[in-house]
Amino acid sequence: MILAFALAAPAALAAPDVAPLQQVLDQHLKGGRVEYAAIAATDPLDGYLASLSQSPEPTDRGERMAFWINAYNALTIDLVADSWPLASIRDLDGGDPWGKRTFTVAGKAVTLNDIEHKILRPMGDPRIHAAVNCASIGCPPLYPKAFTGPGLDAQLAGASKAWASGNGARIDQAGGSVGLSKIFDWYGDDFLARVDADVPGLDGKQQAAIDFLADHLDGADATWLRAGGYTVSWVDYDWRVNAK
Repeated sequence: MILAFALAAPAALAAPDVAPLQQVLDQHLKGGRVEYAAIAATDPLDGYLASLSQSPEPTDRGERMAFWINAYNALTIDLVADSWPLASIRDLDGGDPWGKRTFTVAGKAVTLNDIEHKILRPMGDPRIHAAVNCASIGCPPLYPKAFTGPGLDAQLAGASKAWASGNGARIDQAGGSVGLSKIFDWYGDDFLARVDADVPGLDGKQQAAIDFLADHLDGADATWLRAGGYTVSWVDYDWRVNAK
């Protein structure tokens, strides 16, 4: 009898289970604010972040986007909790934790800036700005669900709706004014690429912002925004930490 032997291929590393991140969101996200002190006491994200460091980067576009959004948010939550207490994330690393601090994700060294600007933004969906959270009150509210490939489109839509109806804009119909989040100014090119309707009296970044907001608002606010005829300004960003 001839015995044939073959070298077993190494088992592929599984994508990280998002359950630990979801548990943190379920237990410590209250009304859009994060209980960083409680997270700091138990370090519940350590195992998830360890698995992120070794996990292969998904090849499917939706899975890949979800993977990196979750990585950005989990790293940010853990960073603030590990540094707790602090008044603002900008108190870390000389004001630039996004560019100066390096993490290992999918076997490579990345910064938070790398994740947002080199990986997520080139994927061409401006809704990612509603999904990634910089641990500040001025950020879109932290979405209460860990992102998944199959649920990604609905989750991005949900995050965008929450932002549009929350701190994405200050709509004052009686006063005839709209104050826009500075995110629409900083990353205006991302929103300009998706404009699908003209707003009377507006152009450029402001029109792109209004168009995005109207797409994610219902009823009277959306109709009023699309009609134009109001003044538009940028709202100062609130960098205070989004702690409960």
